[in-house]
Amino acid sequence: MKYLPVLLFSLCLLPCSLNAQALDLSKGTELLEEIPQEKIFVHYNSSLLFSGEYMYYKLYNLQAETDQLSKTSKVAYIELLSEGGNSIFKHKILLKNGVGQGDFFIPTNVPSGNYKLLGYTNWMRNEGTFFAGDVAIINPYLGDQSAISADSEEDSLLKKGNSGVISLKETSAAPVKIIVENDLFGKREKVNLKLEGAPGNYSLSVRKTDSINIPKKFTSEDFTQLFKNKNQNSSKDSVFVPEMRGNLISGRIVPQTSDAKPKLAGNKLAFSLPGEDYIFKVATTNNEGKFYINLDDRYDTSGALMQVLGEDAENWTLQLDPLPNINAPDLEFGKFHITPEMEEWILDRSVQNQIENAYYSVKPDTLKALEKKEPFYVKEPTVYDLDAYTRFETIKETFVEIIRFAWIATNKEESRIVVRQPQGATNYNLPTLLLVDGAMVQDHDLFINYPAKYVKSIKILRDNFFYGSHIFAGIVDVKTIEGNFNEILNQDYIKKVDLKLPEPTKYYFKQTYENQSAARLSRIPDRRTQLFWAPSVELDSPAEDLDFYTSDLPGTFEVHLEGFTSTGKPVSVKKYIKVTAGEVR
Repeated sequence: MKYLPVLLFSLCLLPCSLNAQALDLSKGTELLEEIPQEKIFVHYNSSLLFSGEYMYYKLYNLQAETDQLSKTSKVAYIELLSEGGNSIFKHKILLKNGVGQGDFFIPTNVPSGNYKLLGYTNWMRNEGTFFAGDVAIINPYLGDQSAISADSEEDSLLKKGNSGVISLKETSAAPVKIIVENDLFGKREKVNLKLEGAPGNYSLSVRKTDSINIPKKFTSEDFTQLFKNKNQNSSKDSVFVPEMRGNLISGRIVPQTSDAKPKLAGNKLAFSLPGEDYIFKVATTNNEGKFYINLDDRYDTSGALMQVLGEDAENWTLQLDPLPNINAPDLEFGKFHITPEMEEWILDRSVQNQIENAYYSVKPDTLKALEKKEPFYVKEPTVYDLDAYTRFETIKETFVEIIRFAWIATNKEESRIVVRQPQGATNYNLPTLLLVDGAMVQDHDLFINYPAKYVKSIKILRDNFFYGSHIFAGIVDVKTIEGNFNEILNQDYIKKVDLKLPEPTKYYFKQTYENQSAARLSRIPDRRTQLFWAPSVELDSPAEDLDFYTSDLPGTFEVHLEGFTSTGKPVSVKKYIKVTAGEVR
């Protein structure tokens, strides 16, 4: 196996200390004293969901003492947990200015039952605190309903003696008001509403009310009772630190050899996330062989490549740490139950969901495009677009005839690409950094023997490149036509890992019946129970105008606003509108 020599530098401990998932208690105590603790509030659209429906949620990460949005953690985690301790989903949410959003489609393999929605950051694990909200799921497609079947009339949450109508209470005194000109609407009618009041960050849900009592949801005004100091970390010898710079990837290198005292500290490893806008990082191990990598930017590719650098790379294996996990052994789950009287209501709701899902392709959500990333190197490279030149069969010929400032040096054992340094540059006698489709290639022969006809462009950066404590003698950045060079990187010293992707930011579909949309959708059924979900309502001015359309379903709909003012005051406002079966004039 062929490797390029890598110069080792001493590890700078201080700048890296905040990158770790956990620190020794002696080093972490100062962090606990200096960095404010956090708490999370989750606004989700409903505490009762059916298979075939979406759970929408918005996370507010707050400073525990002030209720103002926290800028400490850049990542949060949200998880749906069953009574048996099974995780139905676990999402990684990137936070921007303390807020984030996501959704989860309830599939048909999730059984009926009572669940807990958990929300936390890595920093919150020191106090053992987390958000925990009740969620009940009804899955009519599975025969076993024992988890939510009522054993007696006392267990049932069905409203008795009021024809299934819940007493609805609107919110009047609040920093923000919901103003609707009318409270009675017909089918497929436009609803205009206005938000007036204190500037802040909010989320808004408009959803059909259920004719039964459903699990209680905590509001932003009363959720603080969830956070009881469990002293989860009091008996441990380490402190969890906040993910202050983005997605944190940590792990350790493990020696495969039988050396009595393998050198764990000072080993370099490369992290590559290939793609059009690739991510490349270099990390250095500490005295325990641990490494930490921060991904500052959002990414949409899960397949990463990791490799120890140097001639002894094959002597190490890489082990990644699992995602942060909250210890919640004493959760008290809700007691939602169904009764035989609900059978018709459950059937109607299931049919409505099936109809909506059948026409999902007509009204899909769309993903917010990722911002284009700038290369990690600042200086402009020399770019060779090979289609602009006479094509040669081999990479060797291409470098001889087209590429200036770089050549291929060959000896008996290996070939390597060398970049000609600018006049006056210090010669560190270090290797060139070769990237192909964003993946670092240590064995240059893999690229040198690659068919030149598949290469789109070659970029040359001549200057010595300083990457933290690492130096490379220039950069050769190659892009292939198909962008799949990483498929041939199957060497034993390269570890391929599947990263947990952060949840993408979405533009949720907004039903409209204006202009051409009215004609196109006139014959398509509209059985929406969720009329509107707006996770990013920033009330910067005294008033904000919003609108949405009713569906074909009559009934009472709850307009529910949650969030926090810019001064940290919680806001929870509800208003109700009615939709009739006919038209309202």
